[in-house]
Amino acid sequence: MAEYYLAVDGGGTKTDVVCVDETGAIIGKGSSGPMSLTVTTIGAASFNLIEAIRIAIESHPEIKQFKRVVLGLAGVDTTEEKTRAEEVFKRALSHYQFDDFVLLNDSEIALVNGSDSPNALILVSGTGSICYGRNSKGETARVSGMDYLLADQGSGYSIGRKVLQAAVKSFDGRGKSTYLEGLVCEQYMVPKISFLKEEVYNPDLTKSEIARLSPLCTKAVEAGDEVAISILHEEIDEMILSASTVLKKLHSGDELFEIVFAGAILELEYVSSKVKEQLSTQFSNLHFVRQDSDPVYGAIKLALRKQDKQV
Repeated sequence: MAEYYLAVDGGGTKTDVVCVDETGAIIGKGSSGPMSLTVTTIGAASFNLIEAIRIAIESHPEIKQFKRVVLGLAGVDTTEEKTRAEEVFKRALSHYQFDDFVLLNDSEIALVNGSDSPNALILVSGTGSICYGRNSKGETARVSGMDYLLADQGSGYSIGRKVLQAAVKSFDGRGKSTYLEGLVCEQYMVPKISFLKEEVYNPDLTKSEIARLSPLCTKAVEAGDEVAISILHEEIDEMILSASTVLKKLHSGDELFEIVFAGAILELEYVSSKVKEQLSTQFSNLHFVRQDSDPVYGAIKLALRKQDKQV
């Protein structure tokens, strides 16, 4: 009888699910809305999980049991948050049977997806930001990842927020004139910045919506705008600070240490090259890699491992 494994990447923007059999062959894939309990309700998060699973196994309605479920979830930063999330999602999965349920921070499955090295860290700069690493001694370290009010420096959200503020300061004369002012007006189809409040506050822009303004900064940088260049460099410095903080805790300098880049901001060659350059001047024996598949595949790797202690 075939055994089935379920891998889940529950993020703040979307949820990805992949079902595989014991050979690793993909049975099906599904996607839905966000699962992070910091950005959506328990009811919506539970629905999105079930919906993504339904899509993943819709051609195999006979599947009612999983050997192991591995869930990488954004926003679980404390033991209390992890315990709460386990209760929520085990309850959501109550009409399925599973032998083992493993819940991790989504940065952990992303690192497993990006690197098989025992000495590695992942630097994520997407909607939010986080840096998580491990070494061959079994030590781990993490910085940021505490959402947008407490952290998320070096992220799309942080860039987008500064874009809005720079546009306003340019408009009212408190800051340098910037190309961002016109780009923001174009984005929201308003004649001038004084009309922006209605677009921003009714209702309030979400974290994801603010993060989607980050390409305006890139566009302004390409045009040589000094304010945009300053914003981007501030965020690059934050990424370097996060990675270097983790490296100082985990990297002795003797062994090769892999640095995995993830997230839309680090896909920008201008950003990734600056981060590589600065980290390479501070630390030796670094090898930079980029994820070539979605983080959910890290959850598949973990789900298929036979020894629970490896998870």
